[in-house]
Amino acid sequence: MKLASFHSILALAAWFDWDIKSFDFNGAYLNGELDEDKEIYMQAPSEYEGQGEHSIKRLKKLLYGLKQARQKWYDALSCALVDLGFHTSQADPGVFYMQYGEHILILIIHIDNCIFTGSSPELLEQFKAQFHACYVLTDLGPVNWLLGIKITQDCSTRSISLFQSNYINNILVQFALADAKA
Repeated sequence: MKLASFHSILALAAWFDWDIKSFDFNGAYLNGELDEDKEIYMQAPSEYEGQGEHSIKRLKKLLYGLKQARQKWYDALSCALVDLGFHTSQADPGVFYMQYGEHILILIIHIDNCIFTGSSPELLEQFKAQFHACYVLTDLGPVNWLLGIKITQDCSTRSISLFQSNYINNILVQFALADAKA
C-alpha cells in the first residue's frame, strides 16, 4: 500500500460519508504456501526438543521473517480476493476494489492490516464475513489506527484527521530531546 493511496481513499470515504472499518488477519504469513519445487530448511531453535541441539528442519509452512513470506501471503490473499470478485488497482497493488450493483467497496491492505470502506455498510459486513471464512481475522471495528497513525472521522463535517504524535514522541525520546524546551 502506498501512503498516497491510503490518503486518497480516506478522503473519498470522508467526502461520501462512508463507514471505514479496520481488521487484521491473524497469522497472515502462515497462510502463504511454499513452492512445491523449493525446499527451505532452518536450524531448529535451541528450545526445540528434537534430535540433537543442531538439528535442521525442513519447513512445510511459511514463517514470519522468511524472505518469501510477505510475497506468498500477498499472492494467497489476492487470489482469495479475486475469487470473491475484487479487482487489484493498477496504481497500487495494496488496493482492491469491487463494483457490486450500484455500490463500490474498497479494501486497503498493508501486510495483515486492512481498512475497508464503501458505499454500503451492509455489504462491508457481508464481505468482512466472507474474508473471515477464508482467513481468520480480528475485527477492529471503526478505524482508529493504522501503521501508527491515529485516524479520527467526523461525520458531521465529513472530515478525517490523521495524527502521528506517538511517532513524533518516539523520535524525541530516541534522540534524547523529550525534555527539550520548545
